[in-house]
Amino acid sequence: MGKKNTANTYDIAKSAAVEALKLQKDEERQYVKKNRYHNTELLLRNYLSLMEHYENAKDKASDIMALDDLDIDEVIIKAIKRSRVRTMIMINQIDTCLEILRFRQASKGQSEKYEVIHFLYLDKARRDIQFGELVKVVAEELQYNERSIYRWKNEMVAELSILLFGVDGLKLDL
Repeated sequence: MGKKNTANTYDIAKSAAVEALKLQKDEERQYVKKNRYHNTELLLRNYLSLMEHYENAKDKASDIMALDDLDIDEVIIKAIKRSRVRTMIMINQIDTCLEILRFRQASKGQSEKYEVIHFLYLDKARRDIQFGELVKVVAEELQYNERSIYRWKNEMVAELSILLFGVDGLKLDL
């Protein structure tokens, strides 16, 4: 009887461990998915500021270096240049993915979904309007209800997430 109880206990412990591992993997997938969505929306919310940063960054190393050849200045200049280059790369990637998203929606006959992203995040004239109020303005302008605007925003951010982050933007059940 001792062997049977030990085998039973082992099987129960094994299945509990497998179930716990499944739950942990599911939580990790949800966290990663939420994080990608959050990062995509964060990039969109800061897109105009990133553009300004890139366009306004002054990195004339030769002018600054002529004044003083201190190592700290060199480090600062390199950091500014690196930040500007990384910003430029990210902006180019976002622009490319936004163009793909715009084209996809147009080919489906759903251009208004892309327009929601454009009006909410990319329109310089609307950048100072609070988000909740902006949704109302966009809903009135496009003549859809606010719920549709939020739903389309979420759809477009999710699709943009896939375009930006590739396979990591997908929810895969492996």
